[in-house]
Amino acid sequence: MIAASARRLSVFRCVVEAGGFNAAAMRLGIAQPSVGAHIKALEAKLGQPLFARQRGTRPQLTPAGEALYAYAGEALARSAQASRTLADLRGARAREITVVVHRDLAPRFVSRHLGPFARRTTKTRVVTRIGTIEDVLALARSGEADLGVLVAEAPVSGLRGEVLAREPLMIVVAPEHPLARRKRVTADDIERYTFIGGLSGSSYARMMAKVLRRAGLRRYDVAMELQESSAVKEMVRHGVGPACLPACTVADELAARTLVALDLAFPLPPLDMRCVWRAPLHEPAAALLAHLRRAAATG
Repeated sequence: MIAASARRLSVFRCVVEAGGFNAAAMRLGIAQPSVGAHIKALEAKLGQPLFARQRGTRPQLTPAGEALYAYAGEALARSAQASRTLADLRGARAREITVVVHRDLAPRFVSRHLGPFARRTTKTRVVTRIGTIEDVLALARSGEADLGVLVAEAPVSGLRGEVLAREPLMIVVAPEHPLARRKRVTADDIERYTFIGGLSGSSYARMMAKVLRRAGLRRYDVAMELQESSAVKEMVRHGVGPACLPACTVADELAARTLVALDLAFPLPPLDMRCVWRAPLHEPAAALLAHLRRAAATG
């Protein structure tokens, strides 16, 4: 038996079916180096290459790759069937919804939206998972989560979805930062400083860089990369540099005056707070989606 995770086998199968590493990365919504890392780990475990790679051509399966592709299809089908069976067993005992929420939205989203729903529908169990954009998309696409909630700048390929709200972005600094008390901070002012940001290979970091350049920053240099927004905020608070974050992520710090939002002379385009899912939704998940729509409509 091959000891490989379902996630790793899914990535391998996607490379084969999409026709390449870049195409698989786009389909999965993850960075291309992450795809390569999964394939390298499989090859290291098996002790032989899975693809014959030639520059300018699509990677071709080696005999070992063909064998693993057949195994992956069977293993993932069995895994999916087992997941469905276990889900049916859980459904016989209790109605359950699994929601995965992007970690920057989670603290406020869970208390403001999932909490009231759980209190009203006591016969439905709400299971909440929190992770990166990549985690949200992977769990929604695999069906392990009924609904995913994330920040995005455009519709998500391969999933149904809708915009629940528009999430403003802010550039924040420490109260002692030279820009903190300036009025109408320009892009030229900000370009003198290096930013604190997310991991460069992540969907979140790429999205933020794209938004800032679209807003007019010709130069967007990141001096320090951090995986968690809580760590980003802490570095900003200690004066390491500014950061661009969703308003909901820094609301508590702004209220406590441990961070200051810059008075920008240029608009920052907001992000979408999107709910995504793989059709069809079962009744409890559809009820939660209807609740989220009503909450969005009433602000």
